[in-house]
Amino acid sequence: MKKKILVMLFSLILIPLVTAQIAVQDEVVKNVLTPEETASFILSVKNQGSSSDVFGISIGDTNWRDKIEDDFLEVAAGKTAQTEIELTPNKALKPGRYSVNLRVYSRTQPEIFVDHLLLIDVIAYEDLISASIESNPDGLDPRRENLIRLSLKNKNSIELKNIKVTLESSLFEDSRDVDFLPAELRNEEFNVNLDKDTERGDYDVRVLIELNGNKLVDKTEKIKVGSYKDVTDDESVNDGFLLTERKFVKHNSGNIETAETYKARVTTFESYFTSVYPVPTKAYRENGGYYYQWNFILKPGESYKISVSTSYRTPISIVVVTIVLLWLLYYTFGTKVSVKKRILTVKSGNHVNMKVLLIVKNESRKALKNLTLIDYLPKGTKVPAEFGTPRPNKVSRDSGTEMLLWRLDNMVKGEERVVSYRVKDNYDVPGIHVPRAIVKYRVGERDVVTKSNKNFVNL
Repeated sequence: MKKKILVMLFSLILIPLVTAQIAVQDEVVKNVLTPEETASFILSVKNQGSSSDVFGISIGDTNWRDKIEDDFLEVAAGKTAQTEIELTPNKALKPGRYSVNLRVYSRTQPEIFVDHLLLIDVIAYEDLISASIESNPDGLDPRRENLIRLSLKNKNSIELKNIKVTLESSLFEDSRDVDFLPAELRNEEFNVNLDKDTERGDYDVRVLIELNGNKLVDKTEKIKVGSYKDVTDDESVNDGFLLTERKFVKHNSGNIETAETYKARVTTFESYFTSVYPVPTKAYRENGGYYYQWNFILKPGESYKISVSTSYRTPISIVVVTIVLLWLLYYTFGTKVSVKKRILTVKSGNHVNMKVLLIVKNESRKALKNLTLIDYLPKGTKVPAEFGTPRPNKVSRDSGTEMLLWRLDNMVKGEERVVSYRVKDNYDVPGIHVPRAIVKYRVGERDVVTKSNKNFVNL
């Protein structure tokens, strides 16, 4: 037991003597890095022994892939040799601060060695850059070019190159590549033009910053779009034949809703012949005039169209068409030929002498041919003894009643003819009904019959 304790004490005394033969120092080339970068050091090894030696260099940390420029250094007594060491973290290694142990040992006397720590900071991607948006606090103006400033800061003392900076929103998109010096604070300015109809309000803007496809910043901030009112009026009047048409258009070129009103005035007489579109909010009479009023809301980019049309064409057309139709009806269906029957009576005892006058007149606008005049005698009456000119073309009996027929060949426009005859007979009744006379003729393809007036003879 005492022997073991003596050996341990001897070893502890010997360690400073062994390590004193090797002095190791490092010069940092790069020890702050992203997860995909490589740390770099210049390692200096000094031989403090009394004779030349060869020193080996090894790294036993499996979290790092090492590359040593010269892992065996031959160093003369009292001299120093250097080599470059590169350390690349494995993909599974999480960001953080690491101490990587490096051993320098004598190949001739392996019991002589020195352990040296290399300090490395692996920075997470999200800890490389900070970003914030600055814009006009009153909001962006859709009518002009706007400036958006992106404030960026390199949070570490390392150089960053080919950093892709992108701003994305429903209003615009812009991107660029940026290089950062260690711990640099910089402002990137973006000139933005908005659609003139962009409505006011708060809009999302995505700030995306990437390095070789790795996201350094991915966040959403708000920017404000300001409001402005810009409503234009356009009115036109078209005068035509018996027609006046007024058109009115309101257009909202701003980016906020506006409440608008439009009034149109016509005279009371004109109001009967005026049509409007669309249907007005209200219509009323005031100060001797008739007013139409529209109240409406205009959204950004919207237009409202109003038409007020005063037309006398329709009523005048109706009057003209009515006159034409009446004329056509009259010309086609109206009485072209009139026939009147007059009876003159002379009574002597039980005898009655009647003179019958048949007056036929062509009232049409043209000559008529082949007219037939027919008259019937009261029942029981004998065939007339006297006829005027012309005489009937035919005398016959029809259903117990004597019938007289005249053929009138041609009657010019406005011509009037009188046919007469005398009847003498005995009557034992106080009065008789005299049958009507008729005229038959043809107009085009249509047969027309005209009857005379009724007659009653008091006896």
